[in-house]
Amino acid sequence: MYAACVGLQAGRVDVQVGREGWGMTDVYFATNRTEPRGNRKSFGDRFNSEGPHFYEVGRATVTWGTLGPDGRPSDPEDFKVDWKRQEGTRPKPEKIGQQEIPETHRKQAEGEEPGSYVLFKELQEKMRPNDKPRQAPLKRPDTRTRDALVFIHGFANSFENALGRAAWLGETYLIQRGDGSAQSPYVFAFSWPSDGMTQPPWKYASDRDDAAMSGIAMARALRRFLEFLSTRERCSGRIHLVAHSMGNWALRHAVLGLHALQDGGRLEKIFDNAFLMAADEDEDCLESTDKLGLLPQLARRIHVYHSRSDLALEVSDRTKFNVDRLGTDGPRTLDGLSHRITAIDCSDVDATDLTHGNHQYYRLRPEVIADVRHVLAGQMNPEDYPTREPIEPGRRYRITPGPS
Repeated sequence: MYAACVGLQAGRVDVQVGREGWGMTDVYFATNRTEPRGNRKSFGDRFNSEGPHFYEVGRATVTWGTLGPDGRPSDPEDFKVDWKRQEGTRPKPEKIGQQEIPETHRKQAEGEEPGSYVLFKELQEKMRPNDKPRQAPLKRPDTRTRDALVFIHGFANSFENALGRAAWLGETYLIQRGDGSAQSPYVFAFSWPSDGMTQPPWKYASDRDDAAMSGIAMARALRRFLEFLSTRERCSGRIHLVAHSMGNWALRHAVLGLHALQDGGRLEKIFDNAFLMAADEDEDCLESTDKLGLLPQLARRIHVYHSRSDLALEVSDRTKFNVDRLGTDGPRTLDGLSHRITAIDCSDVDATDLTHGNHQYYRLRPEVIADVRHVLAGQMNPEDYPTREPIEPGRRYRITPGPS
């Protein structure tokens, strides 16, 4: 199993990693899944009882069962999740029409502090250093604070499984510093109501519908996030996005929902890097503002990781009657797209467990993890990453296998 301390240079580099608990990873979360009630102790696989556009927030601690010599988790599937909702204050319940978006129904009441307000305020405080806040976008990590990573999971994930995968990315997508140390990012996950099952076959269509209908809830969470980023005392750490598989389909609807909530105005850049991993999305999605074409307004750089031998996407393509997938060969064309969009071919480094169908390389292959860490570090030209070979310099790359 890959050790999370693989260095970013040509050779191995030992790193010091900031940690909040030995063998534990903290995850902030938002979810529009069915609330725990009665005999159900966790969030379910249907929508919040108030509707798909409502979400709750909270914190979770992921405790790892297997640790390596460096004290970091060595088995991504060996974990347990303990979580707690973030309570807030709310006015008396109001009747909201079935098709009415909450933000257009009323403004936040004076003195009201919803759970999302409390949670994001805490995250903002953690990400802001004690001295002067940053005034301009950063190309490299701010050594005074930690970055944050937002994760949107894909098809067939339970609530706990989604948080576990988010935590694993927090343990492996480390942020390299100029002094040779590395830092785990804060992790925030949005969990939409995936069924957590791949069979029977209609579960795919069910998840796809649920992902699309979750767009407004994600947009509302992003909008709340923006309220804190837009303040004068904005956080100093960078914020990155990782969407995997069907999570990219959910992201499309979140972006469109946010655009609608802002009355069609230009979106503010929230993310320094957006990683579209094994995307179960149309290959032309970045060309159309009706799909993911607005994403460059939200992210300074967009990285499309794809593999032509991704069996899960081949099934999506051939048996689910979807058009060619973004996660197979990357964008249909880069002509006319923002120069900040790049495609990274992982076809030579996509194999993991046989049951994964060459679809989980984004979190399990050391070469891909190392490449992501180069991107997050921002310390060298992409042409010089030891993990890649240029196919079309500045636009398309191929990740090469590491030493056996």
